[in-house]
Amino acid sequence: MKKIININLASRLIPIEDSAYEILRQYLDSLKKYFAREEGADEIVSDIEGRIAEIFQDKIKKGAHCITDDDVVGVKAVMGTPDQFEETDDTNAKQQSAPASDPIYDSFRTRKRLYRDPDAKVLGGVCGGLGAYLNVDPVVFRIIFALLAIGGFGSGILVYFILWIVTPEANSAAEKLQMRGERVDVNNIKTAVQDEINATKAHFKHIGNEMRNFSQGRGRQVGNDIERFGRSFFDVLGRVLIVLTKGFFYFLAVVILLVLLVVGVMITVASPVLLPFKDLLLSGTLQNLLFWPSVFLLIGIPIVGIIIFIIRKLTGVKQTNRYVGYTLSFLWFTGLVFAILVGISVAKDFRLRNTVKENFAIVQPSKGKIVFKEAENLVQVEESFFDENLRLADDTVIINNYHISVEKSRNDSFYLEVQRSARGRSISQARTLAKEISYPITQQDTVIYLPAGISIPRDSKFRDQRVRLIIRVPVDKQVEMDKKVRNHYRNWNWDNDWNDHHDWDDFEDNGDDSGQVLKMTTDGIDQKNDKHESNNDSSEDNYRYKGKQERKTSPEEDTTKATSATGKGKVAFEGGEAISYSLYKLLS
Repeated sequence: MKKIININLASRLIPIEDSAYEILRQYLDSLKKYFAREEGADEIVSDIEGRIAEIFQDKIKKGAHCITDDDVVGVKAVMGTPDQFEETDDTNAKQQSAPASDPIYDSFRTRKRLYRDPDAKVLGGVCGGLGAYLNVDPVVFRIIFALLAIGGFGSGILVYFILWIVTPEANSAAEKLQMRGERVDVNNIKTAVQDEINATKAHFKHIGNEMRNFSQGRGRQVGNDIERFGRSFFDVLGRVLIVLTKGFFYFLAVVILLVLLVVGVMITVASPVLLPFKDLLLSGTLQNLLFWPSVFLLIGIPIVGIIIFIIRKLTGVKQTNRYVGYTLSFLWFTGLVFAILVGISVAKDFRLRNTVKENFAIVQPSKGKIVFKEAENLVQVEESFFDENLRLADDTVIINNYHISVEKSRNDSFYLEVQRSARGRSISQARTLAKEISYPITQQDTVIYLPAGISIPRDSKFRDQRVRLIIRVPVDKQVEMDKKVRNHYRNWNWDNDWNDHHDWDDFEDNGDDSGQVLKMTTDGIDQKNDKHESNNDSSEDNYRYKGKQERKTSPEEDTTKATSATGKGKVAFEGGEAISYSLYKLLS
C-alpha cells in the first residue's frame, strides 16, 4: 500500500500518494525550467499550479480518497508537457494526450464558467463577464441594465448588485481562459499571461508618452496658467487685505469719534453740575481763563480732525489743504500747553501745608469711659459729589475728611486735641484756609458728638482741608465709638511734614458695622478690643500709640511746618501728589 502525504499546492491542501507527488514534482520542475527564460515565468507557473490544484480538489470532492499516479498523468495530458510544446505535428500531440481517459479531465479542457471581467469593467465587471460568457458585446448588457434601472423601478440596479456579489472575479490567467471558453492548458496560460504583461507594458508606455507630451507642451501651458492664477490670487488677496485694513482704521476712527463726542456731550451736559466743583478747585485768572479752552481744544480738535478725515474718504477727495492740518495740530498742542499750565498752577496751590491745633475741654467721665458719636446733620444740602464725601449747601461746603487716632494720656484725664490743616500756595494762605475750617464738637454727659464732616465757606477753595482728632486715653480707661465714627478711626503716625505719607492699609475698612470699644493699657491699646490695631510692635520706635510718641508741644500751640521747593518741576510734583491724595480721600 502506497504512502499518502498532504501537500500545499497553490494554498490548497491536497492528499496525494508519495509516488504521485514525485511525478507531480518532476512535472512542475520541468515547467519551471521550460519557462525560466520566458517573460512572467513565475506568474505562468503560479497560474498552472493553481489550475492543477483546482482539478485535484474537484477530483477529491467527487469521492476520491487521494490523488494517485493516474490522476497526475491525466492532469499532464490536460495541461500539456514541455515536450508537446516542441512538437510541430498535431497528430503526435493528440497521441501523447491519449492517456487522459478519465471523463473529469475531459470536462476541464473546454469548460466555460461565468466570471466578472476586470479588464472590461465600468463598475464591477458584471456586464463584461456576461459578454465573455455569452459571446455578446458587453454594451448590450449595459443598455439592458440601464433600461431596467430607469423603467423597472430600480430592478436593474438590484440585479446588477446581486450579480456583482455572487459572481467571482477572474483574477488568474486560467480563470480568464475559462471565462472565454478557451482550452486551459500550459500553452494558453503562457499566452494569456504574456498578453496581459504586454498589455500592461503598453498601457504604462502610453502613460509615459502622455506625461512626456504633457511636460513638453501642455505642462508648460499649465505652468503658465498656474503662474497667472497665482499672480491674480495674490493680487486679489492684497487688495482684500488693504480693504480690510482700511475698514479697520475707518471703524477705529468712527469709534474714537463717537467716544470723543460722548465725552464732549457729557462735559457739556454735566458742566452746570461740575461748575461748583470747578470753582472749589480753580483759583486765579490763569486757571479759570485757560481751563475751558484746554478742555475744548483737547477734545474738540480730534473730533473735527476725524470728521474731516471721514468726509474726505467718503467723498473721494485725495488732496487736502495742508494748512488745515497745521492749524488743527497747532490748536491741539495749544490746548495741551494750556492744560499743562493749569495743572502746574493748581499743583502750586497744594504745595505747602499748615496745621492749627487746639484742645477741646472734655468733662471727665466718672466711670472711666467716654463715648464718641456722630452728630445729626442739620445742614440743608443742595448737591453732593463722590458718594456724599463732598456736599454743597447754601453758604457751606461739607467735606467728609476727618480722622481719629487714639494715644495714651500722660495722666489720668481724657484729652481731645483737634488739628485743623490745609494746603496752600504760601504758608499764610494755608494757615488762613486751616482757620476757616469749622468743626463744632459738643459734649452731653459722657457722650461727645462729632460733626459728620468738616465745613468750609462756599466761596473758599478746596486745598485738602482735613481735621485730625487725637483722643488721649488714660491707662485702664476706655473709649467707645459708634460705627460711623469708627469708620474715621485710623491707626497711623501723624507727622506734620509736607508729604504726609501714610500706608494705603491705613485707609482700609473691615466692613464691620458694629461699634468699637478700646481700652488703654500701659503698653498701648488692648489688642483684644482694637480690631484695627497693627500687629507690628517689634520696636518702641515703630509702635504707634506708646507714650514715648506723645507730643512735646503744648496742645494750644500753633505749629507750622512747610517746605519750600525750587523749580517748577518739583513744585508740580509735590502739588500733584497732594492733589492725588486729596482726590483719593474724596472718592474713598
